[in-house]
Amino acid sequence: MIYNFSIDFSEIIKSKIPGLKIGVLNCSGFKVRKKSDFVAEQFVNLEHHIKDQYSENAPSTNPTVSAVRRMYRRIGWEPTQYRPSSEAMIRRFLKNKGLYRINNAVDLGNVVSTRFHLPMGLYDRDKISGSISVDVGKDGEEYQGISKDFIHADGKLVLRDYAGVFGNPTADSIRTSIQHGTKNIMALFFTPPEVSDVYIRETLEHLKDLYLSECPEATIVVEVVNS
Repeated sequence: MIYNFSIDFSEIIKSKIPGLKIGVLNCSGFKVRKKSDFVAEQFVNLEHHIKDQYSENAPSTNPTVSAVRRMYRRIGWEPTQYRPSSEAMIRRFLKNKGLYRINNAVDLGNVVSTRFHLPMGLYDRDKISGSISVDVGKDGEEYQGISKDFIHADGKLVLRDYAGVFGNPTADSIRTSIQHGTKNIMALFFTPPEVSDVYIRETLEHLKDLYLSECPEATIVVEVVNS
């Protein structure tokens, strides 16, 4: 159990992506703000890091990016058509578009997802209804996205609670999104089986450190959940 939430994996996920892991960060007592000098500094550092890393090689040459792509393809989801959020953000930097600025919680999550190349969903924990299931979307299933009216979930790797689908590694839902009044945050990193637990924990600890630098009074717990 994680803060009264259990995370389980459907049988179809266990069959199609055996060994899939979810990196989990639970943060209580965070103060969401629209702007932050600390976040702005992290964005600048990240842009330099990404452009240095891919000055000569394409993102697809990175083993983590490749592993995430294979994770998508194992359930029949084409990653060049529906980019994992982590890869999409890398490509925005390489095109000199930068990242969208949302709020300090979301922005720092995006910094870590981009740096470590693992797609992440970020949620208001108080808006999640019951236990979480990692599943594949069913025919006709959809949910309201943050930047789009509706996102089709069928055939995609999704997160589901008692109220329905609330996110995938490409797009989250408006229902569980981080807003100004959010206090309790759950970050979930979708991690292919080829990626080590050590790497996932390094990713989680980096986000934990950034959150505590931004909000020292917050309480944070991290762990890795295996399928």
